[in-house]
Amino acid sequence: MMTVPILPRPPQWIFLDFDGVIMDSMGLKLETYCYALEGFGFTREAIEPLQRELAGISRQRVIPLMYSRLTGKAMSEADTRSALDRFNAHDDASRSKMRLMPGALEFLVAASSNWPLAIVTGTPQAVIEKTVDYFDLRNYFRRICGTPGAKAHHVREILSEFSLAGKRCWFVGDAILDQNAADESGVAFIGLDGGDHPFRPGAALAITSLNQLLAYL
Repeated sequence: MMTVPILPRPPQWIFLDFDGVIMDSMGLKLETYCYALEGFGFTREAIEPLQRELAGISRQRVIPLMYSRLTGKAMSEADTRSALDRFNAHDDASRSKMRLMPGALEFLVAASSNWPLAIVTGTPQAVIEKTVDYFDLRNYFRRICGTPGAKAHHVREILSEFSLAGKRCWFVGDAILDQNAADESGVAFIGLDGGDHPFRPGAALAITSLNQLLAYL
């Protein structure tokens, strides 16, 4: 159920996380992390809560973080490179299995004609560009921002470039790190809750699908 909105309206810009907000790919990403770390004996049950906790951080950082959390040791550079190569190969092969989140395309079509939209994701820039083009989504977005570069950094750059007031913009995400990025940028945070209730109090709005935002535009 949605909370009582305290959203700035109309928004000047809308920033959107990608995985779990636009694309229903979190399950596939879990399979990819399991594949990348397969040689270390970690179970899916051990990796899954870490994936949720670290959602929004680049794969280059998540893989050694998962390893260190599960072993108490630092991951070697050679093992990190090998696991990252396995992640990238599996992730690329999984692209055709991805599906848009329910209500996402309806929202993109309706919102993009009147409000500037930007993807802000922890996915590497080349990978998110490839995925956006694979699903023919590029025309819906004014900016597509991946790593390197933190989410808050990308948001602040766009705010500066277009002389925007952060308090008049929205950031839609599905992880606590998205909420942190919105808070750091001074942007209103909208939490897309897939059922795990990952957010702190203070979100401007809680939704379960992007198309619910159309009522507030």
